[in-house]
Amino acid sequence: MSWSTEIVQILRVLIDDLESSPTYSDDRLKQIITVSARFVVKEIPLSNTYTITISDTSPDISPDPTLLSTPDLIFIDLVALKSACLIDKNKLRSEALLAGIRARCGPTMLETLERTKAFKDLIEIGPCASYEELKTQISFGGTLDGKGGLNSKAILSPFISNNYQPFTGSDRR
Repeated sequence: MSWSTEIVQILRVLIDDLESSPTYSDDRLKQIITVSARFVVKEIPLSNTYTITISDTSPDISPDPTLLSTPDLIFIDLVALKSACLIDKNKLRSEALLAGIRARCGPTMLETLERTKAFKDLIEIGPCASYEELKTQISFGGTLDGKGGLNSKAILSPFISNNYQPFTGSDRR
């Protein structure tokens, strides 16, 4: 299965676009995925180097992260989350424009519902938040191992209290 099938399917699940007549075409989602991939490779140190082609007719990610000897699951997940985040932000922008409508014609008034708060909440706790959290974990730990655990290093030393007396071997109090 190639990235254009697997990441598109993951993205459809994340944005809940699984109807028989989906909101977004596969071609549109591939464009969004390649744009997101471009951001991911610039924001996060990855173990593989990717060439991203953003195009209306043939967007591409090379090498295919799903067809590597060990699929690059971290890259796949980050790109899917970033893509879902971009879609949600665009929905929020559209809703914000609509929410600003307030028209009055005589006794009749047109006013929109405050759906933008729901979209704002979605941005704060949805795919955008998941992407930022995963990005922070990777940045903090450097890289992720194949099992998803953080590889991190620390230098530890014994702690001695501020009142320790080296000659007597005890705290002075």
